[in-house]
Amino acid sequence: MLNVFVKKSVEELHVQLSDGRIMPLEDLVKDYERLLKEKAIISEPTDNKAITKLKVGEWFRIDREVINKNKEEIRRKCNEAEDVGKNCWKRFAKSNKIANENPEQYPIVIETYIFEHNWEYKTQQEMRDMCEEIGEGMCDEVICDLELQMRLCNGESVNDLFKKYDELPRVRVIKLRNGESGSFGGGTDNDIDCPPFLLGFDFFYPYSKDYKYVPYAFRRGLSQH
Repeated sequence: MLNVFVKKSVEELHVQLSDGRIMPLEDLVKDYERLLKEKAIISEPTDNKAITKLKVGEWFRIDREVINKNKEEIRRKCNEAEDVGKNCWKRFAKSNKIANENPEQYPIVIETYIFEHNWEYKTQQEMRDMCEEIGEGMCDEVICDLELQMRLCNGESVNDLFKKYDELPRVRVIKLRNGESGSFGGGTDNDIDCPPFLLGFDFFYPYSKDYKYVPYAFRRGLSQH
């Protein structure tokens, strides 16, 4: 805890740091603001290449304003994929409605993160804990649908998402809105040939060991608007 005390006058507040150093409170606030600005620069993408491709070990940016502006184009692309695309559009519309009704849970900008698989196994609870440590928790099915729509906005085709096999190495574990566990996409490392849009549903067993899948995390992003 910082120890704030008055020196000579109210205007001359100083702060004693944990290492014993004393500095003016005004200087500390300036340093804090500078660090916040630097963090914003690091967190915000500098070009489109940094945000348009979903990759393992990198934060992927979802902008719900972009999705909303391109809603009709997303609908058109989904309809091109025949029955599977039309069914996905219904799923997207439902997820968008949930996101709109719960803005605190689903902010305008969301960033998601796919872990690299570098362990023998993780329990389901450990996977959820990992997501809490790196972000605000584990992605749910609504965030997964927002991700797919963002990828369509970024230029991926309906064939990429609805017909081709997922190119990501591992299936992602998600936390469903009802608290149970789910899975998202397919995994080339395990010869699981599923398209990226595929959602799976299962029960949550905290101590169940998983040897193949990886957790899928999210955090609140910084708006560029």
